[in-house]
Amino acid sequence: MFLACAGCSGDDAPLEQSRPVVGVMPELEQRLVVPTSRLKLEILGSERIVAEQARVILRGDVEGGERFEVSVSAEPEREGDVGNLHVTVDAAESVWPQAPEVQEWFAMMNIEVILRDEVGEVARGELAGARVRFVRALAPRFAIDGETPTFVNGSLRLEGHGVLRPEEGQTWAVVEQGFVEATPGGRRDLAGERLPVRWSGSRELAEVRLEPGVFGVHPGAYEVSVRLENELRGGAGTTQGPSELAFGAALQPTFLATLEPAMASRGQMVTMRGRGLLGAGQGYGMILRYEGTFDPADPALPVMNFEGSRALERAVDEVLSDELVRQEVWYSVEGRALEGLGATPGVFEGRITPIVFDGAGESVGVGWQGQFEVLPTRQVVWLKYLPAFSRALDTFGLGNVEREIRDRILEVARRDFAGVNIVFVEDEPEDFADYAVVEIGGPDPSGNRAFGYDNTFNDQAKDTGNLYLNDYLGGINRESGENFNVLFGGVFVESFTYFSPTLTPGNRDASEHFDRVFGPFMAALGGDAVRGSEVGRGPRASQIEEAVRVAGNVIGNTMVHEVGHSLGLTHLPGDWEAPGTIFHNAEPGGFIMDAGSERSFEQRAELDEEGPAVFNAVNRAYLQEILPVD
Repeated sequence: MFLACAGCSGDDAPLEQSRPVVGVMPELEQRLVVPTSRLKLEILGSERIVAEQARVILRGDVEGGERFEVSVSAEPEREGDVGNLHVTVDAAESVWPQAPEVQEWFAMMNIEVILRDEVGEVARGELAGARVRFVRALAPRFAIDGETPTFVNGSLRLEGHGVLRPEEGQTWAVVEQGFVEATPGGRRDLAGERLPVRWSGSRELAEVRLEPGVFGVHPGAYEVSVRLENELRGGAGTTQGPSELAFGAALQPTFLATLEPAMASRGQMVTMRGRGLLGAGQGYGMILRYEGTFDPADPALPVMNFEGSRALERAVDEVLSDELVRQEVWYSVEGRALEGLGATPGVFEGRITPIVFDGAGESVGVGWQGQFEVLPTRQVVWLKYLPAFSRALDTFGLGNVEREIRDRILEVARRDFAGVNIVFVEDEPEDFADYAVVEIGGPDPSGNRAFGYDNTFNDQAKDTGNLYLNDYLGGINRESGENFNVLFGGVFVESFTYFSPTLTPGNRDASEHFDRVFGPFMAALGGDAVRGSEVGRGPRASQIEEAVRVAGNVIGNTMVHEVGHSLGLTHLPGDWEAPGTIFHNAEPGGFIMDAGSERSFEQRAELDEEGPAVFNAVNRAYLQEILPVD
């Protein structure tokens, strides 16, 4: 039996605690391990958990004999701020130093994960009976599966077994012999060139691209014979595959065929399809040349001519493959004005031509021709719910109606911004490069118990005209801290307990409605949390429904107020010339952009016939001017 403990400390002793330990389920992403593997565990059921440290215990029976146990300390992470936690264990440091002296072995493993926060153990789970294969030297064994690529940057599909994961090292296709012949550039010998075999998410499938840095970017022809090899990271070893792969073809000119959509607003991504498309690399690249005319939607503006020397040239924003690229309807903020193709709504009519180049010269490809319409600005807002938001709802006893509360928040946002070209989404946008983000969490990190704060800052106090689309209401903004002494932004749900007369006695802003609505469910007020089985039924159904509506109204009202700030509110006529520092309505009257001290709990919650608050006439006219509905 072999034992190991990496990063162990005395804090592993169980701590006494009254809170329950959450049950979670570790899921192992791979079952074949090489000496440089990193074992990545997704902790299912950890979406609401905030943990600072993880203990991972690997126990196993080696087929044919020994037992082992390894204990390691790791830092839990999320891919972004939402979703399940992940824990990574470096097999090179933990398992392999204790492994049997054989080339290949199997183990039946149990994997236990213990998550801790600053108080103590918060969650625990175990994966039992995982059969894992350990291999010291992994040879790539692949065959060609599909057509030979006929465009530079095109891909050759491979099928077989043994490609390395990115964290383990690199699988290479090494050219044994071959050439490429093109005009300009002539004939070049490719023997010894190394082409990276790209990870596709599976050890059984991979692809080799005609890398522009190797094959050039020009029309011509090529023939190569390659052998695959696995190179482990850190010089841990190289293993060759057993056979060669031969392929070749004529290389066709780059072309651009379609644009989708044919109408988009500034900051939106347009998908372009063609062949031989590529991005920038060492010594090569591609630009798109826009030639034609632009007719602004505003009849007072003149038609712009982009022919000849006035043509617009732009690098591609995102290259997905030789067949697919994405280009933003680009713009830039210059002082108090916008420039670029997306600066003004209107219609572009003409050609978009791909031009590829390397050290041998440039080749003009075959372009797309037609019309493309730039639409009025659309503001997209991503409501980013952090794990602390779920934990905050748990303190209100409303964790089991999170979905219903989030639905109500969306209803409030869409109602309040009706008639304005703004969209609220709960998933990170994929069709817009520029969008606003609002983090909705639990406590106020500043300790001020603020309900919410717009901490964006774009070199001016107010973004009059909404020139900047990518405001981030959350995290830390040091410019905001320097100018307004507030670093953190977002919506802070735990702060709404300020309105409870029981929890904040003597508070002049407290409301008996808070305790009446949330008291039946909040442990701090003697209540019992909502059970999943009683949502929509049972004796407390009407109370639950009201709590959902009130929570959604209060959070939604705060979020709408902060988004209003990010759009340039409150608006005063003089802000067009020089944005000022007046952020709230001078004359309150039940309006969204009134100061917080003027917005009672009843108004926010829409109780006692107060609310819903609305944008006053000046602010609504401003919003409809900067974000007119298509």
